[in-house]
Amino acid sequence: MNMPSSGWGTSIRGLGTLIAVVMRYPEVSSMQYNPESETLTLAFIVRRNLEPSVWTELDHAIREILVAYRSLTRTPLEVLELDAMTVESVTVIEVTRDAKTLSVEEVGMLIEMLRDRFEFDVAADPNDLLEEEMLVQEENIQAGLEALNKGSNGQLVALREDGRVVVFKT
Repeated sequence: MNMPSSGWGTSIRGLGTLIAVVMRYPEVSSMQYNPESETLTLAFIVRRNLEPSVWTELDHAIREILVAYRSLTRTPLEVLELDAMTVESVTVIEVTRDAKTLSVEEVGMLIEMLRDRFEFDVAADPNDLLEEEMLVQEENIQAGLEALNKGSNGQLVALREDGRVVVFKT
């Protein structure tokens, strides 16, 4: 259940998968694929300023759980970059992972960690999907990520705007 790293810019299925991830996980405010580094960056919004000690603790916890997960799945963790940017009373948390090994389960773990720590301060669009639809959506996301073709030549970004997912190529 790994998300392959190639083909995001040339595959209709890859484009659909970016949209599906942002739609399925209402806590993901944006998702960006960088073909040069073959990485995916997920952005989450927390409606509060994170003190440096809180960010340090969260950074450590995310690294710890993802390294443990990768150890259990026997798949190396190639790229993991974490960043937090605070603007006024909002913090944007970015998690960058190598697209080759990022999995749907990891996205779910990240969201659960954020919800456990920040509860309702994690920004999320309302999700109208039923539980059954969400499970089907996860399977479709994984299948789409596994079926991507090589040859991307530009970054794709999917983000939320007024209840819609907007995708553009940079």
